[in-house]
Amino acid sequence: MKLTEKQLNILNHIVEDGQAWADNAKEAHVIAKVAKYESAYDEAVAKGNYQTRKQRDDAEEQAEQERYNNVSYDVKRSREYPYVGEQLDYIYHNGIEKWKADMILPVKEKYPKGAN
Repeated sequence: MKLTEKQLNILNHIVEDGQAWADNAKEAHVIAKVAKYESAYDEAVAKGNYQTRKQRDDAEEQAEQERYNNVSYDVKRSREYPYVGEQLDYIYHNGIEKWKADMILPVKEKYPKGAN
């Protein structure tokens, strides 16, 4: 369906790719969705610093990634260590000293105590 610029902007306000959504929807559904969300779109634009749905989703994803990365060294270490069962199996087959050298020390060196 051929959309006007405003229709496309309204759809991009509520879905990540308005044109792709419209291309896969019935014309009546497109018109209904545009009518339903037009006032919300106009209100968001009037507030200033407008972002499309994709821009908002990307910003949220980036913030989530930053929250994931900005944790203390002990959390980073715990994420990096292999599963306990895998570690125990490694100890059984290779011994504690090899386990320390191969599985534990590299993680401790990568994330030293007290580092963020």
